[in-house]
Amino acid sequence: MKKISLLIALLISAIVSAQTVYTVDNNEGSAAAYTSVQAAINDASAGDIIYIQPSPNGYGDIQMTKTLTIYGLGHNPELNNGLVATVSNILFRYADASGSKISGLNINGIYLDNTTYNNHNVVITNNKIYRILGNSTTVRANNTIISGNYIQHNSNNAIDIYNSQNWIISNNIIEQYNTVSTYSLFNRFNVSSTFNNNVVLTRQNGDSTQSIRMFHNCSGALVSNNIFLFTGNSVTNMNLGTNSGLDFQNNLTYSYNATFDPLSGTNNIDDTDPQFTAFNQNTSLNSTSNDFEIQSGSPAEGAGTDGNDLGVFNGNFPFSLRGYPTELPYLTDFVIYNNIISAGETLDVNVKANANFTD
Repeated sequence: MKKISLLIALLISAIVSAQTVYTVDNNEGSAAAYTSVQAAINDASAGDIIYIQPSPNGYGDIQMTKTLTIYGLGHNPELNNGLVATVSNILFRYADASGSKISGLNINGIYLDNTTYNNHNVVITNNKIYRILGNSTTVRANNTIISGNYIQHNSNNAIDIYNSQNWIISNNIIEQYNTVSTYSLFNRFNVSSTFNNNVVLTRQNGDSTQSIRMFHNCSGALVSNNIFLFTGNSVTNMNLGTNSGLDFQNNLTYSYNATFDPLSGTNNIDDTDPQFTAFNQNTSLNSTSNDFEIQSGSPAEGAGTDGNDLGVFNGNFPFSLRGYPTELPYLTDFVIYNNIISAGETLDVNVKANANFTD
């Protein structure tokens, strides 16, 4: 673990020379300068980078007090015995941390709900997340980008924009694994909201009218190029919820256990199997056995408003089921050939890594 962490830290340092990189590691016996993420945040300057090492121990809550980039290794990595960097909640409540980026972590909640400080232009990408909450005002937490994440929820309102403006929610896989018909995933989307290129799966069962609630308290949002999947019993529509002006364009719906009603809007593909390259609706949506690429000949092929495929790879988006941050290289193999050595001897190591997507 320590050797892998050191190598990753060296790879990061080679890429980001302009900013200071702080490494946080709370594994037993760690030699890192920080075991607390909050202590690293407090010591960092605006624009710096914090790298959180995978660990069996959670890192607790984080209070964002300045503009920072915070990386984990990924939320479902191949190495490190599957260990991830887990953060309870990331709280944008105590200062202006506009322009921050959060990537590659396992997170309970991200809260942009303080009414005193601005927290605009926050980027949330390649994480596993339970909940994201916006702001009650229209001027404090705008232009948020939520992309490439696995959002897994079992209650109400996985994403609640509140009154925030200009949020873009795109190229995510989003799963509701509670079966209650009234548990909405998306709350208070407004006319400035964009919800596109996502794959959404809900396990809700239909009520007496075969209905479920997915959107609630929404008005005027553009909903396009998404794939909506329904595995619950007797689900023929998602009409529950108080909504107005939701604009459904070029989406695909498919109910595995019922016949889904036509979706309101334009150019939608109703109750049709999207024909993913590999997919089992009974496994977790982020199972690495799934492949959300669209097969040739699928009705979702080239069916987007932009002529691209529906779903998370629309526009060649580099979606990763493992949640690897797209800016960083990631290790795919690590072998030590002489793991018992004396002081001063050379450690013989073979390391393989894939290049980052943005290089």
